[in-house]
Amino acid sequence: MFEGGKRKNVSGQAMLEYIIVFVALLGLVTALAYCLYAVRQQSNRALDLVASEYP
Repeated sequence: MFEGGKRKNVSGQAMLEYIIVFVALLGLVTALAYCLYAVRQQSNRALDLVASEYP
């Protein structure tokens, strides 16, 4: 049904879609890791303030 060139083009499109999804997931994981880092830093600051001996 498909000619050789068209079938290869469809396969290339699927590979491109997989790459786009992989890059999007990698960006999402990076953003979530940055948010986790920021929250942990903020919680460490809050703990330092609570533990301080200032009246």
